[in-house]
Amino acid sequence: MEQSPETPEPQRKERSAGRQMTVGALVISVFLFAGKTAGYVKDMAIAGYFSKEVNDVFYAIYNNIVTMFYSKIEKLLRPTFLPQFVKQLASDEKTAWRLASVVFNVQVLGLILVVAVLEVFPAPLLRLLIPNMTADPEMLRTAVGLLRIMAPSLLLFSPSVMPELMLHSYKHFTAPAVSDCVMRMVLVATLFVSVENLWHPDHPQAVYAAALGVLVAYPLRFIAQLPALFGKLKNYALSLDFSTPGVRTVFALMPPVIVGLLFSTARGIADTVYSDRVGAGVYAALNFARRVTDAPLQILPLAVSFVVYPFLSQWVTEGAKDKLADALVSMTRAMAFLFVPAAVAIMLLSDVIIAVMFEHGKFGPESTQLAAVALWCYAIGMMAYSVEASINKWYFALEDTATPNYMGAAAAVLHIIIGYVGVFILGAGEATLGRQEAGIAAIAMALTISKSVKVVILYGLVLRRIGAIDWPAVWSFTIRLGVCTGLMGLVMWAILQFAREPIMAWTPPMGGKKAQMLALFAITGGPGAIAFIAAAAALRLEEFSLVWSRVGSKVMKRFGRR
Repeated sequence: MEQSPETPEPQRKERSAGRQMTVGALVISVFLFAGKTAGYVKDMAIAGYFSKEVNDVFYAIYNNIVTMFYSKIEKLLRPTFLPQFVKQLASDEKTAWRLASVVFNVQVLGLILVVAVLEVFPAPLLRLLIPNMTADPEMLRTAVGLLRIMAPSLLLFSPSVMPELMLHSYKHFTAPAVSDCVMRMVLVATLFVSVENLWHPDHPQAVYAAALGVLVAYPLRFIAQLPALFGKLKNYALSLDFSTPGVRTVFALMPPVIVGLLFSTARGIADTVYSDRVGAGVYAALNFARRVTDAPLQILPLAVSFVVYPFLSQWVTEGAKDKLADALVSMTRAMAFLFVPAAVAIMLLSDVIIAVMFEHGKFGPESTQLAAVALWCYAIGMMAYSVEASINKWYFALEDTATPNYMGAAAAVLHIIIGYVGVFILGAGEATLGRQEAGIAAIAMALTISKSVKVVILYGLVLRRIGAIDWPAVWSFTIRLGVCTGLMGLVMWAILQFAREPIMAWTPPMGGKKAQMLALFAITGGPGAIAFIAAAAALRLEEFSLVWSRVGSKVMKRFGRR
């Protein structure tokens, strides 16, 4: 029997890289989905357990202090530390670990100082950050307690980015994803146990249960990753030797990133100030709405951005500009195929989605109305949000940390200006519900507009530095996707016009309004999805054909075997 010729080495490497990226993205996506599900359970519980004023205070501290420190450190180290660690790892693993040790030790020393300030001076910091929310002395005491309980978690939660980046450098993606999932699940478990056994929801400090959950669960993100590095931890050193190879390069790359982070932090603080001005419940409503759009965005797009980065760096080193161009087009098309129709569906069903997920207990119809307005505005920007993290990686692989970060700083300024004009100059900060809706729309649209402008400019600039793009194919895809999405939106809108009133007049045997909204969601979303899929098949969208050929064919084969 004649043997088939061996596959050339470059093709084998390319297929291996493709398999690694696919498997890595899928593994991360599965655990991100589980973690996000746990996060939504937490948000639903907090929305129902506590008043809107308490929710505002909790999320203002949680977002602007606890998660902010982790996210900013991650965004600082991923483009600066990870490439240098990979570079050193290729030549000498011990040198790479000495580099990691110095960066880790500097981070921990800085966090010890931060936590000390938060524990000693919580009241002045909170009065500065959320003056209206903490104007009541009792609410200020609650806020101080929340901050003091959660602050120590930073000592291990924020440094958990280091083992994550190191494992990604070794192309090990499972342990970081599992650790994040474990953290979120333990937070939910601690919240429910604490509410049932320590603080009843009607207790004045019941929200401390959520803070205790953060304190118990968030350090686990660091601890749960250590077993995956167990055999290599012996290389860690208590060192601050800045002469270690790569250390000075890491810190030299940081200034543009720090500029971007400072401006993005200012954007978050501005949103907190604007929400504080508009009225009670606005910050929590914005937070819950953003959680809905973030859920799908922080699964597949985030996984893709993590996995693709090492391969982009490799292609830049090889000078393979055509691969950079093909990968950019493929990534963008995949995100558009998923998130353009998702954005339209979410906009049409914004009030339904918020009611199903959050309306219960102390989160009433008025809060649902506010969050639905924010969700509608955030949904417009989902396409821009879905590609933002990934497009940055093309610049980082090209050893350019300045362009995306300076563009991010400019976008943050635009965001702050739009929010300020909407809330303060146009008078959106009045106390009436209508004015609150206008204020919340101004804050949400500030993010959508600024992020969209930033992404469009970054795409325009990076196209000059990579290979040629097949523009006729891009425009053909754009038109066909627009037709599919338009048909889906028309079907969903028509069903909503006819079905909403009868369903809201229906008295379900159990579930009340949630059952009504679930029924409306199913009756509208199901036919909409079918219309989109049918149109995608008829117009031969390649992304649909790829999914069908890989998944549909396997399903048909299994049915055939049976």
